[in-house]
Formats: sequence, C-alpha cells, structure tokens
Amino acid sequence: MNWPEVKAWRKAARAKLIGARIAVPPAVRAAWSADLAASLRQVLAAASPPISFYWPFKGEPDLRPLVRELSAAGVAVALPVALRLGEPLTFRHWQRGAPMERGLWDIPIPATTTEILPRTLIAPIVGFDPAHYRLGYGGGFFDRTLAKLGPAAQAIGVGFSLFALPTIHPQPHDVAMTRIVTEAAPVDLGDSASPVCYLDEADPAYRGFLSDADLAAALQPLVAALPPERLPLLDFVLWRLAGAGERAAAETAAPAAARDYLSRLLPRIRDDAIHRAVGILSRSIASEEK
Repeated sequence: MNWPEVKAWRKAARAKLIGARIAVPPAVRAAWSADLAASLRQVLAAASPPISFYWPFKGEPDLRPLVRELSAAGVAVALPVALRLGEPLTFRHWQRGAPMERGLWDIPIPATTTEILPRTLIAPIVGFDPAHYRLGYGGGFFDRTLAKLGPAAQAIGVGFSLFALPTIHPQPHDVAMTRIVTEAAPVDLGDSASPVCYLDEADPAYRGFLSDADLAAALQPLVAALPPERLPLLDFVLWRLAGAGERAAAETAAPAAARDYLSRLLPRIRDDAIHRAVGILSRSIASEEK
C-alpha cells in the first residue's frame, strides 16, 4: 500500500482497536494491567533510568501502581508532555504528591517547567506487530521523540495482547520498539526452534476450525444479544476476520441461548486473540443473564 492507503487503513484500525479496548470490561482490563505490570517490572530491573511512563486514558493499561512503586524505591520517573502537534515530546519529573495540571487532550502532566531526559521510554500502544512496530494515536509524537533521542534511549511498547496485528504496514518514518510487553509476557521474537507439530500442518477445517467467513457469519446474529457497550468488541473481531463482514443490523435475531451458542462456537476459533475476545463477549452475555 502507498502512504495515503496506509494512513486510511491505520485510521480505521485505530478506531476499531480503541473502541474494542474500551469495550473490554474494566475488571478484565484491571486484571490484565496487573499482569502486564508484573512482566514489565522484571524487564525494568535491567533498564536505565530515568524511566518515562504515561498517564492512562481510553482504556490503556493502568501502570500507575508500578510507577508509584518505582518512584518510592528511588527510581527517577518522568511523564511525557505533548506541547504542540507535530513536535517531539518533552518530559517532566514525577513523584507521588507532585502537583499536576491538564495538558494536551486533558491528560494530566506534572505542573513544573523542569524537564528530564529519559533513557527508557514506556510507550502505550494501540496495536503492534511481530516486528515490534507500534500503532499509536496518529500524532507521531513517539516516532519524532525516538528519532530525536536516538540510540541513547530505548523504547518499550506496552499494550494488551488482544491487539496484536499481523502488520501495521510500517513506513520509513516509523520507529520499532526495542521490545513489546503485554499482560501475557514480554514479547521477544529472536531466533528460536519450534517443536515439530504435524497436526498444525493439517487443514484447519479438518481440525474443526471455522474459516474466517464462516466465523463472521456465525457471529453476526450476536449483535442482538450483546450489551451495547460490548458491540465495539464484536466490531473489532469482525474487522480482524479480514473484512469477512461488518456488524449485522441491530434487528438480526439473536440465537436462542446465546451463551450456549458461544460455548459451542469457542472451540472452533483458531486465532488466540479472536478466541479471547469472543470469550469476553460470552462472559458479558452471561452477566446480563444473571
């Protein structure tokens, strides 16, 4: 794809992923954030301070407990500050009790003009791919910042494993993260040997898995069974199914016993991320039925 096509694709992808992230129940996101913090804590044990974090918004992983813990242990911690669109980020020192003010997009930032230069940047990601490229919010702040800082700083992308993508279609201006950390585990994609798995070479249909088109068709009727706040998660799943279908019209009849319907469907979903997302939808229906 050329750049205008990539730009349009990223805009659509960003909307789908952010909508799905917000649609994940808060209790689930909180549990994922705690698991992510546990993995990140191990990674940061060997990281060079100062360490820049971020203040979460739009359903991002909430790492503030880890930030407080590191700051209390004497690690120099900073928060990024976006002053103007099109410019690199600056960074201000943060510690518990520090006065805060509202910055760009009303994100809290330290109320000081004293800047600090981080050597480790924790970058929130909307989506990511196996080459460690990060899909962000489209402002280019982190790419410009990393280009300015150069090799003196490493960038660690953090996000939820649900939003791993085959590619974000990286462009020359994109800067890959040093590594990606999710709630599942740090993602290191170095050379490694894989065990032989002949079953994995069999046709997916032979193993009982649905094709993307069949799965999309099976999920369409769920729109009438889901709580409205979970519908963006269904949109994300359908989008991930390679455009196999958009969400069906609201008047589509819901399957009888929707939770049982999904319990039969889940074992036939091959993709881990889609399986996880559909599992969340299943639990949402279960909570509505109580």
